[in-house]
Amino acid sequence: VGIYLTADGAESWRQVLATEETVDDVQQSPHDPDLWLAVTQSAGAWVSRDGGSTWSELEDVPSDATLYNVTFDPTDAMRMAIGSWTYGVHTSEDGGLTWMTRNAGLPEFHHVWRVGVHPDTGRLYASVIQSDLYVSDDFGRTWQEGGFEGSQISDFQFVPRAQ
Repeated sequence: VGIYLTADGAESWRQVLATEETVDDVQQSPHDPDLWLAVTQSAGAWVSRDGGSTWSELEDVPSDATLYNVTFDPTDAMRMAIGSWTYGVHTSEDGGLTWMTRNAGLPEFHHVWRVGVHPDTGRLYASVIQSDLYVSDDFGRTWQEGGFEGSQISDFQFVPRAQ
């Protein structure tokens, strides 16, 4: 439980975030090596702005149920998203200072297993459990079905096109 940091090539570790719940995902911003986000089973979402040395809870993100993953938008340093079983999708467009629920167009039970952002277009993807892949071209304000009916997509990997 918690997050541990090493600064000496894994010779020693120190706990930098103590949680009573499992940390489900930790991601580093592709724009700023000091910016990290983490999400947990039911201990909320956390941000580090100093390379993981210290962490603070994101107050605008619910913390009573599982947050499965977090992603950064490779096309826009200010945008990031969180996928959750109970809460659907939360996005930030101001570098993580404020967060909004973005579920318009998702199924009523918006059990989101994963979110991902296309590195060329900024299109936001959400994998809704046993439903469909959903896509948003306005960073979650609206969603459209994107195929894979009845699926469970566990991760997103984007392959660059050959030029």
